[in-house]
Amino acid sequence: MTEKSIRRLKRKFILVAMGALLSVMILMAGLIYFFNYTATRNNIRGILDYIIEHEGNLPGAQTVQKDDGRHESASSDYNVVRFLSEIFNTNGIENPEFYLRSSYFAVIYDAAGQVSEVITSGVESLTEEEAAAYGDEAMAKWYRFGKSDNYFYQVKHREDGSAIVVYLDSSYQFAVSRRLLYSAMILIGFGFIIAFLVVLFFSDRAIQPEIRNVELQKQFITNASHELKTPLAVIKANTEMQEILGGESEWTASTLRQVDRLTGLIQNLVMITRAQEREEKKDVTAIDLLPPVSETVKTFEAVSRQAGKSLELEEKGPVRLMAVDSEIRQLTSLLVDNAIKYCDANGQIRVLLSQKGKNAFLSVSNTYAEGKNVDYQRFFERFYRQDTSHNTDQGGYGIGLSIAGSIAEKYHSSLRASWKEGIITFSCTLKPL
Repeated sequence: MTEKSIRRLKRKFILVAMGALLSVMILMAGLIYFFNYTATRNNIRGILDYIIEHEGNLPGAQTVQKDDGRHESASSDYNVVRFLSEIFNTNGIENPEFYLRSSYFAVIYDAAGQVSEVITSGVESLTEEEAAAYGDEAMAKWYRFGKSDNYFYQVKHREDGSAIVVYLDSSYQFAVSRRLLYSAMILIGFGFIIAFLVVLFFSDRAIQPEIRNVELQKQFITNASHELKTPLAVIKANTEMQEILGGESEWTASTLRQVDRLTGLIQNLVMITRAQEREEKKDVTAIDLLPPVSETVKTFEAVSRQAGKSLELEEKGPVRLMAVDSEIRQLTSLLVDNAIKYCDANGQIRVLLSQKGKNAFLSVSNTYAEGKNVDYQRFFERFYRQDTSHNTDQGGYGIGLSIAGSIAEKYHSSLRASWKEGIITFSCTLKPL
């Protein structure tokens, strides 16, 4: 894992953590608002039931006939305040403005469905005709309890065929609910910003040891590779000298093969480290992928002919992509090299490059008769070799496909392996960097 991949992982962690935190905060605020809204509706419904029970008047109210034919209740301060105190669980509310919060009007219908009386309390701007229109609207609805504009209404049908409709002004109660919602949203915003800064600070401190470990691993691989070259060179020279003096034997040949294998393994470890360093210092440009792919394929033509295998490239026009030239060459080289090593004798290797919208499609396939029951997911595990007895003379280390998979991941893709009718295919769809 490189420093860049660690920082990418940190960003993903922050994104997931903050997303989860924001979701929980919004859920909690939503639940608080929902329960408050439900409680407010229940309180309003209780008030409406109470007013209906007292025939459109709060306890102690007096209905007075006005010159224009409307009725208005003159409230008794003590009874109204005490009633609202019981409903809203408030105590000692004596401000006269509080009575405006309980403004309501009632429309009473006789058995023939005609308006017989209009009672108002604190709704001075409403005429009898407007109140009757509100009442008719409520009577026409299927629901007996509901909301219309800033009013909640309740309809009650009596046994004698008459009815009463009460409208309660709920603007104050829902203004309080809105203030609660806005306050919760502001608190969520500030809380989210503070939490983000805290997570960002501590996540930076948390990844520093991992970044340090990555640097130490790179130094260890570089130093170990350098130190191992000398004893391996000595072992090889001594073994070759022994063959000159005493002739070649089974043991000297085995020793030289193991020396060559260890040398190749060290070179691959160094290649991994250098690939990670190039990842951190890459130069992304808009390039045509055809030249680097075709040139890389040509370098393997002689190797494939010597192995008795055919190699061909199929390209479909220019393929433009924001990419790094060296990475495309390395990806192609690794896939073609793997195909040559594990292709059947006298088999065919085919490289396909094409454009898919803004993306590029690259695949390398080869004949592989023994690939029917193979676990292809493990092909991309570092140091994994599917069959140590198959083509062991080719010197595979199980590293190439792992590196190729890492390159594909940089281009927001994954290297896929599939087998069908005796042909194995490694393919990926590369997206712009």
